[in-house]
Amino acid sequence: MLRIVNIEEIQNMLSSISGLVDLQQRRDANFDDKVKLWLAKLEKMLERNRIMQVGEVATLRGLILSAENGITPPGIEIHGNSTKRKIIEAAVTFSLRQASSVVSTILQKEVDRISDAERMMRQIIAMAKSKGLIPEIPEASDHTEVLKFIWRTLSANPEIAPGTTNVEGLVGPHDALIILDRIIASDLQTTKLHLES
Repeated sequence: MLRIVNIEEIQNMLSSISGLVDLQQRRDANFDDKVKLWLAKLEKMLERNRIMQVGEVATLRGLILSAENGITPPGIEIHGNSTKRKIIEAAVTFSLRQASSVVSTILQKEVDRISDAERMMRQIIAMAKSKGLIPEIPEASDHTEVLKFIWRTLSANPEIAPGTTNVEGLVGPHDALIILDRIIASDLQTTKLHLES
């Protein structure tokens, strides 16, 4: 189970693929090196998060290294003359596409889990508001302590406690507070916009 901060870090890595494709489109001479560097960073990130697909990403980087040594990777077809440059370009493009697919698959499960927790949290907050359990948050307060207080209040309510247990079970106590914070902030922003209209 990845924490929200780790999911967002990996999502940011995926969003940088667009810049790599721009380099390819411009036929930038550093495209191959940039992709290898990106794959190496992705490997380290997956390894830090103990995601077993780190081996798949390492293999893809190895595929590029083999192509640089003139070995045509299995499953890659070269149209026309099979030059070393074409082999490398095909391997780099293939590796980038595969790495993106592998990581997207991993992230989708995590994003679905977080979305479920957010949906439950919205229901919890709606119930808590109707019961008057969520106080006005003072501006000068220690924000983290206020969130912890709200969470303890919600968890102590017999009607809401099962929901808080479910959210904590899905994302853990730290991410439950992050989701609580984001939803309360979103609600405050929405309320502020309605008042200004």
